[in-house]
Amino acid sequence: MKRRLIPFVLAFMLPMLVMLPFKTAADANDKATKSLLNTFNGTILDFDASRIAWKEKDKVLWLFNRKDGTQVKVFDGTGSTNIIRQAKLSAQGVVYNLYTDPGSGVWPRVSSVYYWKSGETSRIAADESLFDIRGNGNFALLSRHNVDLTTGQTRELGYDRVEFSADGTMLYTSPVAPVNAFALFRSLPDGTVTQLATPSNKVVSFDSNFGFYGPLTDGKNILYRELVESNNYAKQVWALRLRSADNTVTTLSVNPRLAYTANTYYRINNGWIAYIEYDKAISRQVVNVRSPEGIVKRVFESPYWWSWTRAPLAIDELGPDGTVAFTFNDKTYLYYMKEEKTVSIQRSPSKFQYREHVFDGPGDSPYRAGVWYLQSADSLYAVRI
Repeated sequence: MKRRLIPFVLAFMLPMLVMLPFKTAADANDKATKSLLNTFNGTILDFDASRIAWKEKDKVLWLFNRKDGTQVKVFDGTGSTNIIRQAKLSAQGVVYNLYTDPGSGVWPRVSSVYYWKSGETSRIAADESLFDIRGNGNFALLSRHNVDLTTGQTRELGYDRVEFSADGTMLYTSPVAPVNAFALFRSLPDGTVTQLATPSNKVVSFDSNFGFYGPLTDGKNILYRELVESNNYAKQVWALRLRSADNTVTTLSVNPRLAYTANTYYRINNGWIAYIEYDKAISRQVVNVRSPEGIVKRVFESPYWWSWTRAPLAIDELGPDGTVAFTFNDKTYLYYMKEEKTVSIQRSPSKFQYREHVFDGPGDSPYRAGVWYLQSADSLYAVRI
């Protein structure tokens, strides 16, 4: 199916979004123009093009319909010892994690994961926690298992971060003998497992396992990091690798002490890659965006006063056109690749997030419209640059 991206036009196509004037200033201190879409007497846990999952006082979970303004109660723990830890939208429902309220005095505490769909609820895991929903909303990543929400099939969790393609293909890392370094694996929906790569593991380490960590994919390319040197945690060196569909491996950067988690260090989407790199020449961290053609553009440099122990830098989101959202020193930025323009929100827990809206088109070619949002604890905003 051919994808056709129509970025930033959805405000003209859905009544839930309000038209906002485009700004012309182009410096990093420009404030993003935003318009309030929805606000709740509680905390927003997840949202998509048509739904919002939010909780009220950690006890009641609601599913709000953004199209008609109606909502249904997914869970009500009023009077019980359970609280809602988190919830994620699946393709057809809501997956949520209940946990024993620490203030209840009940011990041992219990963590369970439930799946709500069309008014029916089932428990899909006991003594586990919900991590994320992947693969077009059909796979729940839990602390020890992965669950196919359409079939109920479970698969063992890879050691590190697990990634799902839309067809259910799973990428993960796991140790291999005899060196006990972490290799990269692919697991097909039918259970067929293939080892894609084994690290060199040339350096002896007593505090960390060498090998691959944090695979991410856009369905064609695989992005992951490799621990290549480690005398202790403060002296770790990581290489960021890109494996293409023909198994060609490209090293994008080699960095000391960068963020350990994949979701803050790098992102991949539609062939575009955003990643954090330490520029040794200027002793600063930077954000780079690499195009599908391999052209790298620097979109942010940390200021001179930056240090390893303060003002963390993290990548939050990457759009299919290379537009990237990132956070530095309690300020969140959005760099719009098409216009080479940056806007920001000052000192706010809010972060820019991207969602795609799909519309029927002629034949088998649906239109996809990309929209950037700003989510705070209790409110959702439309964003214009």
